[in-house]
Amino acid sequence: MYWLNKVQQLLISKNFLLFVLVLFVGNLVYKRVVWDSGISPLIQSDSQIKLYQTIEYRDRGIHSHQCFAKHQDFDENYRFYPFRYPWTVFTTDDFGIKHCVFQYPSFFAQTVSLLPIPYRLFNGIILFLYLILSFFVVLSVRSLFEIKQTNYLALAGLLFLVGYGISSAIEFSESIPAQLLLLSFFFVVFRLENNQYISLSFQFLFGFFGAVSIFLRSESLMFIGILGLMVLYRNRKKFFVSLVKYMPLIIGFILAFALLGYYNFTEFQEILGVRSKVSFADFSRLDLNHRFHLIQEFFLGNADRIGFIFYCFPILILIVYSCFKLKLSQLQKLIITVTLISFVTVVILSPYSSGGLYLGLRFTEFSYLLFSIFVISLLSTVSIQKERQIVILLILLQIGLGLYHVRRNFKTIDFVKKYHEIFQAKLNEQPDSPVVHLSVFDLLLISDSFLKKPHWIANKQSEFNTLESKFMKSGVKKFQVFFYDFKPPKDDNVTEGFYEEWIDTKYEIRSNYYQKVSDEAIAGFRLMLWEKK
Repeated sequence: MYWLNKVQQLLISKNFLLFVLVLFVGNLVYKRVVWDSGISPLIQSDSQIKLYQTIEYRDRGIHSHQCFAKHQDFDENYRFYPFRYPWTVFTTDDFGIKHCVFQYPSFFAQTVSLLPIPYRLFNGIILFLYLILSFFVVLSVRSLFEIKQTNYLALAGLLFLVGYGISSAIEFSESIPAQLLLLSFFFVVFRLENNQYISLSFQFLFGFFGAVSIFLRSESLMFIGILGLMVLYRNRKKFFVSLVKYMPLIIGFILAFALLGYYNFTEFQEILGVRSKVSFADFSRLDLNHRFHLIQEFFLGNADRIGFIFYCFPILILIVYSCFKLKLSQLQKLIITVTLISFVTVVILSPYSSGGLYLGLRFTEFSYLLFSIFVISLLSTVSIQKERQIVILLILLQIGLGLYHVRRNFKTIDFVKKYHEIFQAKLNEQPDSPVVHLSVFDLLLISDSFLKKPHWIANKQSEFNTLESKFMKSGVKKFQVFFYDFKPPKDDNVTEGFYEEWIDTKYEIRSNYYQKVSDEAIAGFRLMLWEKK
């Protein structure tokens, strides 16, 4: 027991924790630089679409909502446009003209498009915001619970930094900005519920931020809605007094929601944007068995991804321990109640798989943020040394697990980056050759190549015949073909029909006008070069 105490004292010493914190942040920055160096920055899957969306706004103005299509004159009706579900939405107007918009929130891409920086730095912006968010978590712990010990604050920062939310911090995504805005809203509510002062102007501003977060990430609506219901229930006997207290926050929220909702309705005919309509349709088509499968996969993981229970079991133990063994303050009870209810609600109602390399667990990153604030707040509650030791040991165990899992995830990303560079180099060898894909699965590793030259999709031989005829008429002398050489994994987020039509569509090309001059295999993919006969 003596040596255990000594080890614990060392691990929570101010100097040691600050050293680990600086080391981890330094490693994050180093990894970001490595991943964004080379031929192309590491931008894949959904992040690619957000990159193209941002470039579209930058090139053609923030009112240009159409899908980025540098060579649209070749494919006016989007017949061979490579990106399909879950990235794009196609519509046809009354004149029979086909239109394409990206699903993702326009406000994120529009805002980033105004920044006078090269797109290679876009990932770095998100990492920088993640570090700011981590600092805000530390400030929240300090302000709400008056925890001022440097070692405890460093513990809070490290606990959040190594959480599974880091998956969103290392990709070009609106998730981190949304969480930053959402935390500011929660911070005001928690201070007011804790009878702490906050100026009216900050209330208004952070209320405004809360509404904006909903338009960036739809799950923010669930977090804010459940927080609102809990606050309403707590103050049910003094409703009008509380209404006056929260009025600046409410006005800011309503104003932002009205303005952004009106803009979305005007531009996209959907108050919450295009994504909301698609998400509702996806939610409606899920049966109970599929929903149970998604929930089970979230908590237990699968062969490729870690599950929530395995990542966060120290936090779960701490929550159970604190609820039964510790005397929690009213604010702590509010935080943990809101966190648990919103966490379960998001997991149950989400129509999508929580996938994302080794660290999945998407859509509940803000829950981990609130869990982090709650478990660190326990250090302001416990006074008995044995209880404090239990709390600290479980927090340290959670940090240790986080470091382990983040390292595993980074190894996966390093592997992706290795072959990403190989693919990009091969594509760049033929700068004037368009790329033909046989499946939407092949599009995961395009990165910024779509900004440099045309990419098209032909999901069956008849489509390829039409496409190569257009190549001939346009004077295309050679083109590349890039596709996955095995049966693609079944995506939980798509229907069987879509999988068969757009994903599992590999075939051996038969060309009337071109001949294959090279064919090489790279990490399960094939890259061919075809030249005019």
